[in-house]
Formats: sequence, structure tokens, C-alpha cells
Amino acid sequence: MNISLETRPGVKHSKRVWNWALAAALALAAFGWVYYYEPLQTGAYSSYWNDKITDAITLLAVFAAAGLSLNLTRHYAPSEPPRRVWATFTLGWWAWAASESLGFIYDYFYWYKSYPDYTVPEITVMDAFWLLGYFFFGLSLYHQFRLIYRAKGGQKIAAYLLFIAAILLAAFGLTRWALDAGLGSGNTWEGMYLGILYPVLDLLEGAAALWLFFLFGLGYLGRPWWGLILFAFADGIATFFWLGGYNWVSDQTYYTLDLLANLIYLAGYALTALALLAAHEHIERGITAETQNAPQP
Repeated sequence: MNISLETRPGVKHSKRVWNWALAAALALAAFGWVYYYEPLQTGAYSSYWNDKITDAITLLAVFAAAGLSLNLTRHYAPSEPPRRVWATFTLGWWAWAASESLGFIYDYFYWYKSYPDYTVPEITVMDAFWLLGYFFFGLSLYHQFRLIYRAKGGQKIAAYLLFIAAILLAAFGLTRWALDAGLGSGNTWEGMYLGILYPVLDLLEGAAALWLFFLFGLGYLGRPWWGLILFAFADGIATFFWLGGYNWVSDQTYYTLDLLANLIYLAGYALTALALLAAHEHIERGITAETQNAPQP
């Protein structure tokens, strides 16, 4: 099936979308309450179990995004060009779901089992899945822009390579600047580079996602990319603190921004899931309308 770029909503959202939106709002409220107040008091392990509650909420959100992305992909036949866009997009979310899941395992061994010490390796298997997710998101953006601009083969490859080079060089330059400024003390060069690479990836892929959003006429098929924009904000705040930014702000400002970053992070998953659900229902309505309007034998 072919879906045009003009995908602006013609009808209101269904009750199911609104129910999911309400569930997402409640999840955000619960996350914020547990993260800030840590209501579960279990002695020495209170912080650990409160953290696992918020992690579980995040895990539900990322699996919802991954599952709904897969559902949207199934609307396209393997031979249809949009299939590559949404298939690689889906692989990105499943890679991130794997990374979020591994976080439980790492926390168990490096936090719960080693209490009171908490020293997670600087680079872990989780990072491999984070980067794999970014790779698939970038590939999905590449396929999408190919469909829109229909550039010549050489131009397509050159544009994609330029995009990758810009990301790597930007992260390299920022890493050099951070080290020269004495930021991120105690981290290796590799750890610093990786920590800075994440928000750079978020920013550039988020900017590309915003571009797509406007290209799609503010419609349904541009909205699933919104989550990448929110991740850019969340990771930007987290990286600021990781580089030592907490020394430049008051404690209250730190706690407020830290909570805000985590809420934005969760909202990125939730918004993506809602956008994918709305896009799925939009396509379903189109299929239903075509079936009803088809000439009867």
C-alpha cells in the first residue's frame, strides 16, 4: 500500500488513543513521584528498589514503542519502499529495548549484589545496543529521505556518509573541548567520547526528525519521529551534569533539572508509542474506507 506525504488527520483520535494517552500521563506522574520522593522504604536497598520501579515504567514504554512500530511496519508489503523505512525504525526501538532490559541485569550485579559499592563499567554491552539503535534510526532516516528527494544513487550514498561523518566529527570536537576544559574528570577518552556522542546523535537525528515532521505536512507519519527530539533534550541535560555541570548550579536546580531530564526521557518513549498507534489507526481507517468504497461485484 502506498501512503502519500499528505497525512494530516481528517478525523479525531479514537477512544483507544485517548486511553493510551491517559495511561501515558499516569505513568509519567507515577514515575515522577517515585523518582523524586522514593516512597518505597526497604532499608539499605530503598534507592535500588525505587529505581527499579521507575526502570520498569520505562521498560513498559520502550516495549510499547517497539511493538507498535512493528505493527505499523506490517501495513507495508516487503516490496514497498516504505517498508524499509519502518522496518529499520522498528529495529532501532528493539535495540533500545534490549539495552533498557540489560540495565536491570547490570544494576543487579553492580549495585544490588555489590552494595554499598556501585561501579558500573564505563563501557558496557548496553552501549553496543544503544549505538545499534542509533544506527538503525539513522538508516531509517536515510531511507525516508531517499523516498522524498529521490536523489541519484551516488548523491544518496554521499549524503549518508556526510551525515555519519558530521556526527563523528562533532563528537570528536566536543570531546577534545571537554578534556581541554578539564570536564568529566576520571573518565577515559573513550568513555568521554561515547558519553558525548549520545547527545550529538540525539541532536542531529532529532533535527532530521523535525525536518521530516514538517515535510509530512504535520501529519501522522511524521509524528513517530518526535521521540528522537525529546531524547536530544533529555540526554543534553544528563551530559551537562555528567561533565560536571552540577557544580555550577544550586542543589535545588540540579534536582529539578535531573527530574525534568528523566521525565522528558520517558516522554520520548511514550510520545513515540502514541504517535505510532495514531499512525496505525490512520492507515486502518484508510483501508476501511477503501474497502467500503470499492465497487461491489
